[in-house]
Amino acid sequence: MIANIKEDVFKCSRCGNCQYYCPSFSANRMETHVARGRLQLIGRNLDRTDGYSDSFIRRMDQCLLCGNCSQNCPSGVMTEEIVEAMRGLRVERMGPGQALASVAGNIDKEGNITGDGRSNRLLWLENMEEGAVKIGKPAEYVYFTGCVPALYPSSYSIPQTFSALLNKAGLDWTLLGEKENCCSYPLIIGGMRSEAAKAFAENLRQVAALGAKAVVTTCPSCYHVWKEVAHELLPDMPPVEVYHSTQLLAKLVREGAFRLKESACTAVFHDSCDLGRKSGVYDEPREILRAIPGVKLTEMKFHRENAFCCGGGGNLEMNDPALSGLVAQQRVAQAQDAGADILITSCQQCKRTLSGGARKMRARIKMQDISEFLLNAVE
Repeated sequence: MIANIKEDVFKCSRCGNCQYYCPSFSANRMETHVARGRLQLIGRNLDRTDGYSDSFIRRMDQCLLCGNCSQNCPSGVMTEEIVEAMRGLRVERMGPGQALASVAGNIDKEGNITGDGRSNRLLWLENMEEGAVKIGKPAEYVYFTGCVPALYPSSYSIPQTFSALLNKAGLDWTLLGEKENCCSYPLIIGGMRSEAAKAFAENLRQVAALGAKAVVTTCPSCYHVWKEVAHELLPDMPPVEVYHSTQLLAKLVREGAFRLKESACTAVFHDSCDLGRKSGVYDEPREILRAIPGVKLTEMKFHRENAFCCGGGGNLEMNDPALSGLVAQQRVAQAQDAGADILITSCQQCKRTLSGGARKMRARIKMQDISEFLLNAVE
């Protein structure tokens, strides 16, 4: 592994192109927060056998892993993959840091990132009509809720509105409920892949037991794990059809499953890193918004493949909340510069961090998940 990392690190020509595309560097102008600087630090520390310094570990933990630098690197250096590998070496040689160890313990004990009891995964259902949702029963689709939508009250509206849309479209779907485990993405990007594989394998067993045709999730990180990463963790896993909610909703809109009323506004869509750059889903969210009468869709300066992170990627909110907040505020400012009345996301983490940034800025811009926005436009 070290030999491969070393080869990749020294591909960097130090051109500095990454500075323009790095949200962290844009927020604080520190060389050690941009790919070029991080790669230099990694090159100097690769041959160490006595562990790593606190400052080196901090710089690795402060990377958003958003991949915007790699997307635009003339030398083709995949910096986020190198940083993730270094996080893995750190865990192997020194063990995980306190924050990551706590999350890993919570996932192992309760199957979620917060340590809440498993029954709390169903609290978001309290405002739903009785009988509106099936739990643990055979169905065509399994809605894999994810930790943040199920356990953070500020995000309850996302699974609630998406569930309402599934019901309006007449789909046959169910939840894993208390048996759902974290997708384990925080462990994957923290360098704890073996622990992640153990937790994720239980999700596969539960979905298979229900005979579901497909898994759908409103969380881009969960989608990325199910679609792109799970087969790396579990090479023998059976094939599973996976949708992000925007893909399924775009299909339903296309098929005329909803009658849409006018919703006059100037909207801008934020491409989350895990759904956009890491999974290649760009068109479906925009297709949904363009189908709603009265919506004028505009774009931020950095969008689609070049979209800036919301500040919530790479475990940054856990490792450096102050920097996460600065990145969120600059993304909100980009939405304001685009002349938008409303900033629409397709990720509960993006909505959380961007809403926090907007509050600190006292920005007059509304935040909504695309499921919330679409439901408001359904007659």
